[in-house]
Amino acid sequence: MIQIPGIDGGEKNNQTQGEGNTGTESKEKLAIGGFGDLWKNLWGTQTKQEQQNDHKSLVGTLGSWGHKIGGIAKKAGEVAAYLAGDLIGVDGENIIDTFREWSSKAPPPEQIWKPLAAKFCRRFPGHPTCKDGNVPTFNEIPDVIEAVIREGGKYLPKVPKLLIPDPLMGIAHDLVKAAKEFVIHLGVISPEVGKIIKGVCETFKCMEQSKEQIAMKNTVTKKIFEFEKAVTGKDNTDNINFRLDRTMQVKQALLEKANLSDVVTAADNGVFESDVLLTEHQSNFLLNELGKAGEGVDVPPPGLGSENSTAEGSSAKLKRASLFFEENPIKKWDLQSPIPYTLDDSLDELDKEDIRGALKEIEEKTCIRFEYVESPTGYHINYMRVDSATFCGLSYIGRNEPANPIYLSFQCGNPRGVALHETLHALGIAHQHVRMDRDQHITLDWSNINPQQYDSFAVSDSKMFTTYGVKYDYGSIMHYNAYTAAVNLAKPTMIPKVDPEKNLAILGQRDAMSDTDIAIVKKMYCTPVQRLIGSNGCRARHESDWRDITT
Repeated sequence: MIQIPGIDGGEKNNQTQGEGNTGTESKEKLAIGGFGDLWKNLWGTQTKQEQQNDHKSLVGTLGSWGHKIGGIAKKAGEVAAYLAGDLIGVDGENIIDTFREWSSKAPPPEQIWKPLAAKFCRRFPGHPTCKDGNVPTFNEIPDVIEAVIREGGKYLPKVPKLLIPDPLMGIAHDLVKAAKEFVIHLGVISPEVGKIIKGVCETFKCMEQSKEQIAMKNTVTKKIFEFEKAVTGKDNTDNINFRLDRTMQVKQALLEKANLSDVVTAADNGVFESDVLLTEHQSNFLLNELGKAGEGVDVPPPGLGSENSTAEGSSAKLKRASLFFEENPIKKWDLQSPIPYTLDDSLDELDKEDIRGALKEIEEKTCIRFEYVESPTGYHINYMRVDSATFCGLSYIGRNEPANPIYLSFQCGNPRGVALHETLHALGIAHQHVRMDRDQHITLDWSNINPQQYDSFAVSDSKMFTTYGVKYDYGSIMHYNAYTAAVNLAKPTMIPKVDPEKNLAILGQRDAMSDTDIAIVKKMYCTPVQRLIGSNGCRARHESDWRDITT
């Protein structure tokens, strides 16, 4: 079983990983080390005569060293003041949050400031204060924070241009015609809706980051760092920050597409659609669809830029009665063997029972099988508890490298259902309420939606997700509740167009998978056999499950 170290501070330890030592700091270390060597030579390895001969010189030497140590102690005290203020901690430091804290304090010692400023420039190499080998000064912090939160994408490594084929290419004419009736340009809204959203910002702080969003970003960064460090044994701080910065870039690009970026700054909380963690490739895919390919500066991303220059796969396919795109950045699991999962030590027994119950339901209703593994290697799902009031659960969509963490707070209603919802994300299932046909089924009250959570309502890219020909379902476990992102919690943000009084109550249910949830999983994963299929409609695992569909 993977044991996540109890690091308290998420991202904060790069200074101890050899990234931020200044020349002054190195000299101090040498001085202390030199004193230790002197002491050893005088009283450890020298002969008695040598010790006597050097005794007099020792007094003078110690006097000189005492002066040096006094200076070191003074500087150490200055550094300790910032350490005590929790501005520097362990691996995964979120520089922006550190800058935000520093902006209200006195300037820090130079040996504290310069390494962090240099790290900022490695993270945002295109920022004007980082040109020609420079770093921002302490007085520039307020402007730096404002720029990177709202326009950080311009200062990041360039968004690679992906060759994304037309998903309708090679598809039958009648299907193409039907599909194009539902084409909605990602992020685009009508001028009327834009006016309503801007009206909300007249009384709502649409440009400021709330304490809750900042806290969530810190928690997300910390937990991702801990998980990846435990799985890979490596410090992935730079890569993690880059992925989260790309996520924010997507959210800002959506606002720009909607002509809202001049009045709204997205919630910089590290997630997409409130509970989704995006991979670098998924963010790049969405940014290409939003017209941001090529934005940024010509430097390689962290990890030497593993991004491919073309979308994965080579052709669009017609799968059963629905469209399935092989170029889709949502990775599917290989079902030739059960999907491995493990349970983190942060979970208590009741938590584990909720998770096992969620997996059991998927197994009973689909062809997917899971297998508990104490110490998994390779792809697997790792469930862990995160004590946070800022979210119910977090997950990647589709199989992720090196593994799929699912973070559960167990602070929301029906934790079993939350675990089920997040597990379906890990299998590649998207939210119901952002389907490309959702406006035919629900009405959004934009006057009551928090504009900073616009990404939670932007219709999904049709090249990234497909409906699999399954009807819209108010009762889907993948639907958000009717009051999601509400400014006024007494009013719904989503109103069903069919039987609204009845269906309003079931939006966001977390009791069980609906029939459409089951159908989507089956169409995505379960391959029917011409004659022999399982009783659940999928490939049989045991002979006793077989039945002949021709009889």
